[in-house]
Amino acid sequence: MSEDQKQTSAPAPSGGQRREGGPGAGRREGGPGGPGGRPRGKRQYFRKKKVCKFCVEKMDFIDYKRADILSQFVQERGKILPRRMTGVCARHQRGLGVAIKRARNIALLPFSGSAANTQAPRAVTPGAPHGGHAPAAAHPAPAPAGEAPQA
Repeated sequence: MSEDQKQTSAPAPSGGQRREGGPGAGRREGGPGGPGGRPRGKRQYFRKKKVCKFCVEKMDFIDYKRADILSQFVQERGKILPRRMTGVCARHQRGLGVAIKRARNIALLPFSGSAANTQAPRAVTPGAPHGGHAPAAAHPAPAPAGEAPQA
């Protein structure tokens, strides 16, 4: 055996050296990810910068009485949407939260929306007592055992 063959057949020292072509080898050019390393067919996504609606309209004060505007910033379940979803600046987001809470307190906005799997409220019959029972005229009292029913 020559000197070169003896060195390649001997086990590599574990001092941090890597063999060429092994599992730790560098990235191949033209592999499944292409030369750039990015998977083929993946489109790059650029997020559009959101602009604060209140800054554009130059609104300094967010009015709590304008429920039509405030309802755009509240989820169906009643949660206030975060800044990253709406694009509102930090200053206006603080004012928006205060305005939504004030509008909830005077019943312009709901505290919570309807939950997905809840039952519908019971229908209220007019004239029914608060206990939910039907009036006494609808169900006559049973006759005593010794008397015949009147016709």
